[in-house]
Amino acid sequence: MVPALVRSLPIYSAGLRFLQRLGYSLLQATLFGAILGLLVFYRVPRALLSEDATPIALLAQPSALLQSWERGTYDWRARSLGGRSSRSDRVVVVALDDETLAEARQDDHSGIASNPWPREILGGLSNRLVDEGAELVLLDFPFTERSPRACLAQGTPALEGLDDDQAFRKLLDRHPEKSLLAFSWSLDRGIPAGSRLWPYRVRLGTYPNEAEARSRVQRVLADQRPAYLIPAGNALEVWAGVASEQEGQRVALEQGVREPPRVQERRVTDDTHRVGPLELFVSLAEVQVEGLDVAQLEEVRQLEHPVAPLLGTASLYGASTVLPEPDGVVRAVPHLVSYRSREGTRHVLPSMPLMAAMRLANTRQLRYADGRLYVGDRFSIPMDESGYSLVRWDAAEVGRGSRGSVSRAIPAWNVLLNLFAVREGVPPRAVHDIEGRLIVFTNTSRQGMHYQHTPIGEYTPAGAVLAQSLVNLLQSEGITRATPRMDLFLTLGMAFIGAFVALTFNRGLRSFGDVLMYLGAMSAVGLLYAWGAWHIFIKDRLWVAMMGPVLAMGLTFIFTIVQASRSERQLRHFITDVLGRYVSPEVARLVTRDLRLLTRPERREVTVFFCDLDGFSRLSKELTPERLIQLLNDYLTEVTDVVRATRGQVDKYIGDAVMAFWGAPVRTERHAHHACEAALKVRTVLSERQEYWDKTYGQHLQCRIGIDSGEVLVGGMGSDFESKYSVMGESVKLSMFLESLNRGYGTFVLVGDTAARLAQDAYVFREVDRVRLKNRAEPSRLHELVGRKGEITPRMQEQLALYEQALTAYHQRRFDEALALFTQGAETFQDPVAGVYAERCRKFASAAPPEDWDGVFALEGK
Repeated sequence: MVPALVRSLPIYSAGLRFLQRLGYSLLQATLFGAILGLLVFYRVPRALLSEDATPIALLAQPSALLQSWERGTYDWRARSLGGRSSRSDRVVVVALDDETLAEARQDDHSGIASNPWPREILGGLSNRLVDEGAELVLLDFPFTERSPRACLAQGTPALEGLDDDQAFRKLLDRHPEKSLLAFSWSLDRGIPAGSRLWPYRVRLGTYPNEAEARSRVQRVLADQRPAYLIPAGNALEVWAGVASEQEGQRVALEQGVREPPRVQERRVTDDTHRVGPLELFVSLAEVQVEGLDVAQLEEVRQLEHPVAPLLGTASLYGASTVLPEPDGVVRAVPHLVSYRSREGTRHVLPSMPLMAAMRLANTRQLRYADGRLYVGDRFSIPMDESGYSLVRWDAAEVGRGSRGSVSRAIPAWNVLLNLFAVREGVPPRAVHDIEGRLIVFTNTSRQGMHYQHTPIGEYTPAGAVLAQSLVNLLQSEGITRATPRMDLFLTLGMAFIGAFVALTFNRGLRSFGDVLMYLGAMSAVGLLYAWGAWHIFIKDRLWVAMMGPVLAMGLTFIFTIVQASRSERQLRHFITDVLGRYVSPEVARLVTRDLRLLTRPERREVTVFFCDLDGFSRLSKELTPERLIQLLNDYLTEVTDVVRATRGQVDKYIGDAVMAFWGAPVRTERHAHHACEAALKVRTVLSERQEYWDKTYGQHLQCRIGIDSGEVLVGGMGSDFESKYSVMGESVKLSMFLESLNRGYGTFVLVGDTAARLAQDAYVFREVDRVRLKNRAEPSRLHELVGRKGEITPRMQEQLALYEQALTAYHQRRFDEALALFTQGAETFQDPVAGVYAERCRKFASAAPPEDWDGVFALEGK
């Protein structure tokens, strides 16, 4: 805990404010990630994407923009997965392609020279495929209008007397539930077809249930007149709308009614029992789904179904409609849609691939659970609640031809040749190897323009899209999209990671290299996440959000870097205010990492350095104030640079004096070494700059230095208005006193005994004196810093040896011998310390010290 007194200091308050600002920047970054996460969480409904701009759509635009970027990443992953997949041969495309149409135009068989072909030909091709072993034929052709062909191709006696639609229906009936007819739907409400007034109705028969009545209803609808299913007790009566009683008699005869026809006027209430082609089609095509909210499905407003003569129970029906997303790309197939009847009842209608899977599973019941649609107990596929399933492509690109991403495509011409050969009584010309396969019979010619833009190509045959979707169903494989909640958590997580990485790498935007490092770190994290999302997609077929989390990480990273850089600048200013303008960059960096170095006052061993300019009083008299200040600034700058270079901390400037210390706020065991090194460098710098001082100011500068090590109090000191990180203790006083003692001994750097002992492994000292300071019982040894070990010249070594010999004689009371040696040292080496001792020896030679003399010199002063 920080003591209450320290808490009140401005240094603590400033540090706390910095930490609060840093926490606030992290909170802002987190909130930013949360906002982006909400945009990921909110997925704009498909219906809203297709609407014109509305207030809701305007609110959804940021999310829609993010989804558009996300879809781009999905396409890349889908192609990558397709490149690692194998094309399936379970589904085969039979294509009415340009080659087939070109061959047909040159053939002499009736009805195939022009397009569209007679439906009798299409029915014959379907039967031919079934005869060759196909399990099911999906006819991806529109049959929404009556056939324009009035007659059949020659050579089919069994179909004589039937029009083209009737012949087509009869051909399909030969293989019950082996054909699947296409219908399409639209989200726009179409213009209802005009209807004539039917004032009468004629009864055509009574049936026990609706299923058995369908055949009769279909015949009525094929005659382009309305049918009515009117309850009669437990049975249903089928009535047909007629214009008159006479027409009622004729219609009954044509419909094969044997009993006398019953014709009545139509009542208004009859319309509630009216059955049109649409109602009949819906009853034939609808499916039942358990566990799915039908209201969540895409609600279609217009159906384009096969015309009434083609509606029959021997065929299946499925939607061939696929809707592109707002960017025009088809990524998903709507397997289920809902249609609301006139009575308001919702009916669920399946896609062609889904109906084909239901046929193979021999079921009309579907079950939806946990994001998957189950087709009986045999197949299942991922599907969202709106009925859409993402297509899992088995190829990286669509390539040329009609097969899309499945293994094979057979030109319809090859099958047609086999059909004609069988009709002519000759063996089939080609073997297509379609035993047990499902066939998608589709138009891929340029006339059909039946292409879709998909992730694997801009011109993907629509029939190939259905074929690939059917393969997904048969293999029970697909792409599952992660839940909005998972994407939200991923986005929030990446936002936190972005902030964490930014704070981890943050050193302030000091250089272009720092910018590159930050961008590299951000890119590395983004690429790592993108790789993870890609790997999950490839391995688990799971589509997790990529753009939202990466964008959240990147923006949060940049945002946090900016905030942290601002905070760091503020912190640097704060540290400069506390430690002083000339704090070492390395010290500032270490303190930035740990503010407790400043906010925790303590006792610590440091080394204090006190440097004073020699002869400042003289300089102040000889120089003008302007020149004096300029000289002083130059001198103090040189000394400060040396202190910073040795990782020291300038404490204060006292006129021409500089006080510095080592060992705080950054702890180091070599604080005495650094102080000694600084003293030697200051002397060297001043010596190198003497020519400049002489030339610029006409003055010769020299300084004297005192150094001492010891335990002091370090921390923020000052008032509520201003405080500074400083030291206080006996070593501070002694270093100042040592600096002043230099003048008495003629030395330039005096060092206390503790500092000399700590640094003696790297520096050479000589004992200058043993003194007893005022108010101190124990004597203190004073040392002169001579130089670095290994750099002492032979002459200096000779001087030190002579001095050591003389000092030994002095302390052994051999004053005559000591005097001779000290005199020799003073004269030979101009040693001022030897001169001081020579003078003492002369006094002791005339008046010997007392018997208890211990060689300690008593100093007056503090």
